[in-house]
Amino acid sequence: MKKTSIGTARHLHPVGTPGDLCRWHNRAALATTVAAIARRHGLDASAGDEELAACAAEAKAAPLKAPLSADTLAAIRSALGSALGPGSAPAAVAEAVFGALPDRPIRLAAKDGQEFFLVPIPVTP
Repeated sequence: MKKTSIGTARHLHPVGTPGDLCRWHNRAALATTVAAIARRHGLDASAGDEELAACAAEAKAAPLKAPLSADTLAAIRSALGSALGPGSAPAAVAEAVFGALPDRPIRLAAKDGQEFFLVPIPVTP
C-alpha cells in the first residue's frame, strides 16, 4: 500500500500507516474546519461548490491550489447536513454514523443548541 506523511494524520498514526487511512483522516479533519466556517457564514449542505471552496480558502488563509475533490465536497456537505440530537431515532443515528464512514463527519446538536461534529478517525485500513 502507498504510504503518506500528510497533514494531521501523520501526528496521530504510527509510521507506516497506509496512505488511504491517512487521507480519510485528513479529509474528515478538513471537512470539519471548512464546515465550521460555512456554518458561521450561514451555509448548509445545499451550499454551492464555489461557496464551499471560498470557506476552504478561508480555512487555509490562502487561495486553493486545486479545486476541492468530489470526496472532499461530500465530506463537507455531510458535516453541514441536518444535525442529529438527543431526540433522534436510534435507526437514524445508526444510518448516519455507518453511512458516514470512512471520512464524513456528522453534525450533532446538544440539548442547549450547541453544535459538535462527530468525526470518524480511521484505525485500520
